[in-house]
Order: sequence, then C-alpha cells, then structure tokens
Amino acid sequence: MVRHGKGSTGQFSAFTGPFAGFAGQRTVWTGPCRAAFSLAIAVLAAAGSARAGGFEVPDNGARALGRGAAFTARADDGTALEHNPGAFLRQRGHRLTLSHNTVHAPMSFTRTKTGLPNDPEDLQGRDPLATVENETPWFFLGGFLAASSDFGLENWRFAAGVYGPSGSGHQEWPIFGGQRYMLTGIDVLLVYYSAAIAYGRADQWGVGATLQLAHQPKTKLSLAVDGTPGGALSPYYSGRDIESTIDLAAPPVPTAVLGAWWRPVPWLELGASGRPTPVELNATGHITLTNMPPLNGKIVASKFIAQQLAITNESAALTLTLPPYARAGVRYRSLEGDVERFDVEVDVVWEGWSVIDKYNVLLTGDIQLFSKAAAPPVVIEKRWKDTLSVRLGGTYDLAPTPVQLSAGAYYETGAVPNDYTHLDFPSFDRVGTGAGVSTKVGSVELAASYLHVFQSDRTVSEQYGRVYQQRPVAPCPGPQCKGDDGTQYDGVPANAGTYTTAFNIIGVSASVGF
Repeated sequence: MVRHGKGSTGQFSAFTGPFAGFAGQRTVWTGPCRAAFSLAIAVLAAAGSARAGGFEVPDNGARALGRGAAFTARADDGTALEHNPGAFLRQRGHRLTLSHNTVHAPMSFTRTKTGLPNDPEDLQGRDPLATVENETPWFFLGGFLAASSDFGLENWRFAAGVYGPSGSGHQEWPIFGGQRYMLTGIDVLLVYYSAAIAYGRADQWGVGATLQLAHQPKTKLSLAVDGTPGGALSPYYSGRDIESTIDLAAPPVPTAVLGAWWRPVPWLELGASGRPTPVELNATGHITLTNMPPLNGKIVASKFIAQQLAITNESAALTLTLPPYARAGVRYRSLEGDVERFDVEVDVVWEGWSVIDKYNVLLTGDIQLFSKAAAPPVVIEKRWKDTLSVRLGGTYDLAPTPVQLSAGAYYETGAVPNDYTHLDFPSFDRVGTGAGVSTKVGSVELAASYLHVFQSDRTVSEQYGRVYQQRPVAPCPGPQCKGDDGTQYDGVPANAGTYTTAFNIIGVSASVGF
C-alpha cells in the first residue's frame, strides 16, 4: 500500500504551481475541476515521447540484424546513413539500398491485487487481475531507403535517404483491462530525412556526416482516468471513468550523425559514430475526452453529456527529447590475399536517456466536466537512465558460393527505473540473438535476418509503484484518500503488476550496385 507522509517520493510531489498542494494535505484549486484530466494528458504526452524519442530494438538493416547489431565498423550498405556515414568510403560507384524491419512485440500485463480499500461489488463481473495483452503486436512500418554515389570522385561519397527508428510504434489494449489507467492505445511515427557526405581514402580511412530532419508526424495516445468528484478510492474501476486522448505532431527539426572509419592495417578496422547533442521536438496538438464504451453491450463506465466532455479553446504542447548517443566498433578481418573470408566485430553503444528526467506539458483551454476551469501546466517525472549495450557479431563467406552467413548477440541495460515501469516504454535489461543470410545475384545483394530479444520480466509492487491512477477532480492525497483505518494514501499505483515482454524482428534488404 502507498501511504502519504513527509518525504514521499510519489508522482504528485513533483508538481509545481497550481499543483503545489498535491504534495501535502491541502488543495489549492480555485474550482473542483481546475486540473480535470490535465494529469492524464501529461502521462499520455510523456508516453508519446518515449516512443518518439527513439525507442529502438537494434537495429535498422537486415545485414546489421543478422550480426546482433554489431555494424558500426562494417556498415557496408546504405544503412551507413545511420550506423556510420564515414564508412561510405568503402562503397564505390552508385548504390541503392532498400531495407525493411518488421517488428513483433508481444507484451502482457498482470495487475497486482490491490491492498487499498476497494468495493468488490464495483467490478460488475470484470476481472482486473486477469492477464491482458497488446492486441496489435505486429508493426510493419520499418522501412529504410538510401541511395549513394561517388559521382566518379576518388575521395568523396554522397548519400541521401529516409527511414524511421527500428521499433514498434503501435499498441492497443483492452479498455476494461487491468492496465487501463496506464494505457489503452498508442500510435506514434518518427521519420528521419537524411543527406550524407563523406571524405577519405577508400582503402584506409573516412570521415562523414549525415545531416537530418527529424519529423514526428503523429503521436496519439489514450488512457482511462477516474473522473469521480469524491468518495472512496476505486483501484480497479470507477463508474465515472473517462478515456482521455491526446493527438500531437511536431514539425521537422535539424540534427546530425557524425561518423569515422579507419583501417590502420589490412586485418583491422575501427569505427565510431554518434549523435552529439539531444534533439528537441516541439509537439503541439489537441485533447479529447470520451465516455467508456459498453462492455458486453450493457455496462457503461460513464454517462457524461457532450457539453461536459467538451474542452473549449483547447490545445496541448510538449517538448519531446531525442537523446544523444555514441557507437564504437572494432572489426577483425580474416583475409586470404585481398579476399575477406570472415570477420568478427565488437561494438559498444551508449544512449543518453537520462536527458528524459521529466516533462513539462503546457495545456490551454477550459474544461467543462463539472464546472468551467482553466487547465494549468503540468510537470511529470520519468527519471530514465542512460543505457549501455555491448554487441558481438560476424559474417562468414561460404566461398566459392555467393552465400554469406551471419550471427551475433548483444546485451543492453534498461532505461526505465523499476518504480516508473510503464507499458509505453518497456526498456528493461535485455539480451538479443540474431542470424542472417545474404547472397548476390548479378549486381543485386539480397539479405534476410531474424533477431530475437529476450527481455527480463519485471514486477512492480504497490509499495513502490510511481505511475498513479489519474483522479484529477478528487486528487490524492486528500481527505477522500483515507482508508477505514485512517491511513492516508498518495493514490492508486496503476503500474503495480507483472510485465512480460519480448521482441522478434525480421529484416529483409536489397542493394543494387551500378
């Protein structure tokens, strides 16, 4: 159970301005609905930033996937736009690369039985402790298109392309499931429009830069909030539940990937690349509130009229941050004369997710749910951590056939602290293993690969859960948040439960050389 007291680290204690009263026993609202549903919108916006901020399961490109994403030093196709633009020096002539990742992201959540006071009769035959699953685990929008050329120049390479991050940007969860106060739906798209230039010597070294526009054309997220104006806590369901949806988009902003490649001796290559600074996407959009749909054709969670659900002159704004990252790779080449028979590469990848400590959400408009009131700005904490990944992979040439076999694995630390675990961004400690095959037919190189990511299960207790059910009209802590024994509660930890996640990635690619 979550009790309120001095020094509480609950989510509400992070709020400032009109929400300062949430950290204690009093409320400073000017009306009972001054912040109605703005807290839910903040949670939704933060969830969107997670996906839009590059939640990736390594990595783009079928050739990279088959090597366990150890590709920084090799980077020998058009995905060098992302992996290492300096490695373009090894690619002569004109080349066109089309690669596609299909991501299968099965996820399930089992709500922990609450220790907070609750009324079992409010369940109306529903089981909030039943295991629920992401109903749309397949994500097919993982394309990567790139073209490169030397234009007949010995020491210069040029490239352009468009791609999105390797990850799953869509989830749908049962609206009456145990996860409903965290998430009911998410749909996010992020696109990088890219142009690269590289300079060096094709047999020795190269430096390059990929200049990009990062564009977030869509972020749509939904969750359930408890709209009750007072009374006992409802840890599982409330008769005043409403679904809140935020729909945001951000215009393109500039960013860059820098890279370098070096072959000090014929059998050894070194590679390094990265995005040196964070990227801020200034997203704006709209908020909508809707009644819960019927369950089995008869149960309706809320019956607010259209005028109550309307938000006049509404808008939402949030700055979403893409983290900086750095990659470094060492590649050993086994040579027979000038022919490479196999290689082994080790990469280390750092991603600066600690830039996402909290989100400031600016809301405007008048909420009409119970009485007209302005929606104030909101601050919500996430407290993510930097991640570190170690990757090992290689490719073997089955000469004299045109077939190459690849294999690899990687380990990566999680970005999300246990107390703040959420379905939107399940970045836990993980291990990935991949394998692939490639061949050449004339001037066309074909590749196919598969990578499976084993991610540790995670269980969050009510005592430590810090993703709270949103109850904005009668927030906790407060007089209405006391148990029968007088215990004061911070709120209902909506993320208390067990998370089971995994990822399956299928990659295919074709590269044509001229």
